[in-house]
Amino acid sequence: MRFRPILALACACALAISLAGTASASDLTRPPAKFLTSSVKTQLAQKGTATVPAEALNTECPGVQNAGVSAGGCIVAPYGCTANFIFTDGSSQYVGTARHCTDRVGQEVTMQLDTTTIGVAGTVAKMTSGEGVPGNDWALIKIDPAVAAKWGVNPAMPVIGGPQGIYTGCDPTPVFHYGHGYGVAVGQGKVEGGLATNLYDDGYGWTGAGAPGDSGSGVLTAPGGPAIGDFTHLIVDTGAYPGSDLAGTRITKILSQFGVSLVNADGSTTGAAATSCGNAPK
Repeated sequence: MRFRPILALACACALAISLAGTASASDLTRPPAKFLTSSVKTQLAQKGTATVPAEALNTECPGVQNAGVSAGGCIVAPYGCTANFIFTDGSSQYVGTARHCTDRVGQEVTMQLDTTTIGVAGTVAKMTSGEGVPGNDWALIKIDPAVAAKWGVNPAMPVIGGPQGIYTGCDPTPVFHYGHGYGVAVGQGKVEGGLATNLYDDGYGWTGAGAPGDSGSGVLTAPGGPAIGDFTHLIVDTGAYPGSDLAGTRITKILSQFGVSLVNADGSTTGAAATSCGNAPK
């Protein structure tokens, strides 16, 4: 996992880090869940699922979790992160997260499936090159058809609803995200809002708040409304994102790059669309 000097990779895992300096990925990655004991890992390896006490699961995955493989769901391994949206290429279903929440294509990803169950939702199928910039940090996990059949796939995000369509504009816009982050600076499992003022074809930046574990979460321009991208970075220097302290990758780039469509909360789909904002200056 790489990071540019002006950016700290946030497993969006941005908590109380000074905006005056930089931080490494290891400083920002949420530790493995305490309930991932050897016996739980054995259950996952043998059965694909494991039962976890509800209190322990809610501690590591705070907030509301929709049933099944869900948009806005909690990712437990390989890193503690949040899923963003559900996608389809017409034959397979995918759930998204940040590129830095995974290590490689083919890697298994474990998610919360209900209040007491975690399971291997699928494997990483597509990812950006992961060069550590906001406009290049996304991965798609191909959902195991057997998991989808047993547990279901839910394209609706918890609490804030949506997505419904995509935002293709270049003008400043309000943004909202829901993540499973935790920390002392923000509430657990919460809605966060802000104002995006730096919008490019590949990335975008906004002023807001985040916590360890929010990384990868989906960002909307209105509750129940259009998706704009994911949440991946805490900015610790201005650079191409003056006035922004959070950033992510535009969903328009991902739909075009990965050849998939967004599955909206109502089950309809939205395909690729172009933006004309220009790329962030290097």
